[in-house]
Amino acid sequence: MKGGGDAALRTAHLIRVDSYMDFAILSMWTSNPRVDIMLGMLEASLRGEGPSAGDEDLLERLRALVREGRGFLAEGDFYSAMGRMRTAHDLLSIHLIRLSDE
Repeated sequence: MKGGGDAALRTAHLIRVDSYMDFAILSMWTSNPRVDIMLGMLEASLRGEGPSAGDEDLLERLRALVREGRGFLAEGDFYSAMGRMRTAHDLLSIHLIRLSDE
């Protein structure tokens, strides 16, 4: 196994994070009154270590971007918040594509 850890377990974990990220982004776009709950679910899915040390750099970057996005949203800066969330989502997608080669 390249990068350490079981690729299937790593992929499953990251797909779960991706699902919560989708919910949060859609809630932001639709101005859902529960967007804060959805962002909290996403942040909770990013807490702790992942199943592989090979994903820790990504998870740290995602945590920072989501935290920044949530802060911008709280300040009323939707576009900056969405920019952070979309960047996080794209980084996660690229990582999942690379992981599929392992």
